[in-house]
Amino acid sequence: MDVIEEAQRDLARGDNAHARDRLYAALRTTPASQPILELLAYTHLLMGERAAAGAAWFLTSKADGDPTASAAFAALEARYRSPISLARGLPINAPSEYYPAPAQARLERLSSAIRANGQQWVPPRDTVYFDEVGVDSDDFLDDDLPGSNGAYSDRSRPIRQRVVASLIILAIAATSASVILAIVFG
Repeated sequence: MDVIEEAQRDLARGDNAHARDRLYAALRTTPASQPILELLAYTHLLMGERAAAGAAWFLTSKADGDPTASAAFAALEARYRSPISLARGLPINAPSEYYPAPAQARLERLSSAIRANGQQWVPPRDTVYFDEVGVDSDDFLDDDLPGSNGAYSDRSRPIRQRVVASLIILAIAATSASVILAIVFG
């Protein structure tokens, strides 16, 4: 059974909190999944959390003029008084180009409002982050790989990308070891 069906069963039982938690957990593996974000917004509405619904819909193709969504967007803006705090309240976990065009336009407007306030914000995953080993293999993903609803997944990564990431990690480790040996025995 997939996460959407499981969450819908939770909602049918009245276990809204469990459905919400299940959907947030699913966003970790499919961060730009439109069906998950849509159901998450609906779940938040059932829980009376209009601003949280707006945050989920912010990343979907939901029209700004949709009456339910516009009320949720207004509640989102009311909860987060500044553009930077609103940006930090979004459940964005994928590069912005993985989201549909309306969501990208909202993210661009939000980024412009943040810059107008003299602040800087880059959507998470739009920058290169290094993990403990030194290279985040997500940086080697092809933007046009098929994935679940436009999102990437570990199963869709080509072997070549994994090999390149592994070789870079190995090169960094070898270089570090050489420097340490030169310092110790140099």
